[in-house]
Amino acid sequence: MTKTEILAALKNLTAEERLEIIETASRMMRDDIEQKAQRKAERKLKLRAAAEAAVPLYEPGGPLHDLWSPDSEPYFDSEEEYLSAGVKTNA
Repeated sequence: MTKTEILAALKNLTAEERLEIIETASRMMRDDIEQKAQRKAERKLKLRAAAEAAVPLYEPGGPLHDLWSPDSEPYFDSEEEYLSAGVKTNA
């Protein structure tokens, strides 16, 4: 049903029926807004939990610590090898 058809149909209803439809539509919109906010909050909690679960991997002794530690050995043997690997630098 198009918006034009809905508005035309509303003209055939009583004022009380129109108010009932408005109240129902408003309730549906509030429910949609609440559900969207709830999904957003759940997604935020899941992302936070995933980030917190990853922290130990990057702490000393974790399997990824050496990869990101400033004290770790370079992955490439030379700057030339680094550049030929297709890694872009900011320099």
